[in-house]
Amino acid sequence: MNMFDLNKKIPFFLILNVMALALLGGCQTGSKDLYGTKLAEQALNATITANFAPDGRLWRLIPTDEAVFIDYSTDFGRTYSKPTRINPTDQRISVWPENPAILEISQSGRIHVLYNADDLQKATSFFSFSNDSGKTFSTPVKISDHADTAMNYMEKMLIDKDGRLYMFWHDQRQGHHNQKLGSGILALYYGVTDDPASGNFNNRFVSDNVCSCCRTAATLSPEGQPVLFARLVFPGGVRDHALIRMDRSGKWLPVRRVTNDHWRIDACPEHGPALAIDDRGRGHLAWFTLGDRRQGIYYARTDDYGATLSDPIALGNPDHLPGHPDVIAVEDRVVIVWHEFDGEQAEVFAIESTDRGEHWTVAKRLASSQGESSYPKLVNHRDRVFLSWSDTQNGHQLIEINP
Repeated sequence: MNMFDLNKKIPFFLILNVMALALLGGCQTGSKDLYGTKLAEQALNATITANFAPDGRLWRLIPTDEAVFIDYSTDFGRTYSKPTRINPTDQRISVWPENPAILEISQSGRIHVLYNADDLQKATSFFSFSNDSGKTFSTPVKISDHADTAMNYMEKMLIDKDGRLYMFWHDQRQGHHNQKLGSGILALYYGVTDDPASGNFNNRFVSDNVCSCCRTAATLSPEGQPVLFARLVFPGGVRDHALIRMDRSGKWLPVRRVTNDHWRIDACPEHGPALAIDDRGRGHLAWFTLGDRRQGIYYARTDDYGATLSDPIALGNPDHLPGHPDVIAVEDRVVIVWHEFDGEQAEVFAIESTDRGEHWTVAKRLASSQGESSYPKLVNHRDRVFLSWSDTQNGHQLIEINP
């Protein structure tokens, strides 16, 4: 199968298949289900998405072969409600660890869901929302105005303080327009709306030359503008990272390259970066590379959106294939998690800082598994930070990371 034939199912990264398979082993903990079903164990590719609502309720998206379900917990993952189905008719759901379903809850309590399914194109992003605490959901609609003729996937979603909804995705509509840089290159698009019920997402272009199979990280600045951290393809086929941010007028500022690892490869790593911005504007970046200058996963911080960057520090045991980091910032506290594989099982490790990334604790292991897994994800409720991880051996688990 051709890695870059986007009219076929998107496969995993073939050149680094050994690493990819190793990192697919993840960990979870099982959780009780009030209704006696085991829906979470049926999650497609173990990709369960969890997020907290402002009231502290933990919501989960559970994709299966033909449907996406949602449930919630009021006791931090010990028990869950009866699940609600989001899509009323069967679809061929398409999620994998690099492309999970997306779940965001606004300050008003509105629940927003993005997921991928095969339609006229084999990868198509669908949006649904609930205004009644998850009792009912709107009929899913396509977010791309070119969805019937061009694949779109790798969704991200942000909600600002005013309830404005931003959705980002990798889009095929421009085709392989820059073949001189190599294969596996798409454009990044977004839609924005104040009224999700309208179904009008006003598609707009952000950037070209986006590495097609590496998810883009997205967050809001303290002022409420979107900031993106993406793997782009630069001249010579080099796949490094850039920050892209919107100014207060709603205009995208020029792309700013922030890593120079010089990873030259005509293939897609399926290894997107992570980004968090604290309430004083310091950006915390984590990424993976196998470049000429660095190999592994790294962390750096920036106080000026990438104009200057701290010296990158390596994370994890290089002999255990560290990868797929995530980062979260809550006031002065910063937590980073990542995957490793010791030859027999996958493990999730964490480090944290209490001074905005200046100093770090020694890495500690949070969980392990010999099963297929999603990638580790960090979520928080106020100042409490949790690891959300799911795998075929243990189910979904929510683990609090204590300072």
